[in-house]
Amino acid sequence: MKTIDVKGMQCPMPLIETKKALKGIEEGESLKIIIDNATSVTNVLRFLGDNGVPVTKSQNGHITELTVNKQGSEIENAEVDEYCEVDLPLDNNFILVFAKNRIGEGAEELGEMLVGGFLKTFKEMEKLPQKVIFLNSGIDLVLKDAPTIPILKEYENLGVELLACGTCLDYYKKVDEVAVGRVSNAYDILNATINTGKMISF
Repeated sequence: MKTIDVKGMQCPMPLIETKKALKGIEEGESLKIIIDNATSVTNVLRFLGDNGVPVTKSQNGHITELTVNKQGSEIENAEVDEYCEVDLPLDNNFILVFAKNRIGEGAEELGEMLVGGFLKTFKEMEKLPQKVIFLNSGIDLVLKDAPTIPILKEYENLGVELLACGTCLDYYKKVDEVAVGRVSNAYDILNATINTGKMISF
């Protein structure tokens, strides 16, 4: 299997490198594409899908791996420029911050139910955040057996970065129970909040 690493590249380079790599392998051979940002993942997936190239996707933190199998596609003749969306739409330039394991005050059970409902609604509206940050008791949402794990895994598979506060996990002695996302630190979390267009906190 051939592997190309397009991390850190701006459009159209991930598309150009993907097209070039596919041209350089034989029919039936596989290609792995390693990408580190959601916009490039979307661009390459659209490019491959529109040109009939089967693709499987796996996620490791904020790194996405796309595996394709060349099956007589005419992708070498396809234009890449039309697939080059450099920035996320303005309404996707936001992050979510969960500073507790529920939404609102009052009945805790209701608040916990609302978290899952809000996450599913964002996904259905196709307005996914760039990142989701979990602080204080909000870390409960990324722990084993949490009801939010399935929807958060969908977010991660779609390229959304999930950051759980490492200090919070240490305080609650939950580091070994993280089931989705990655353990982060104050620098990464502050950098994310400073550089986003909008922050929605629960």
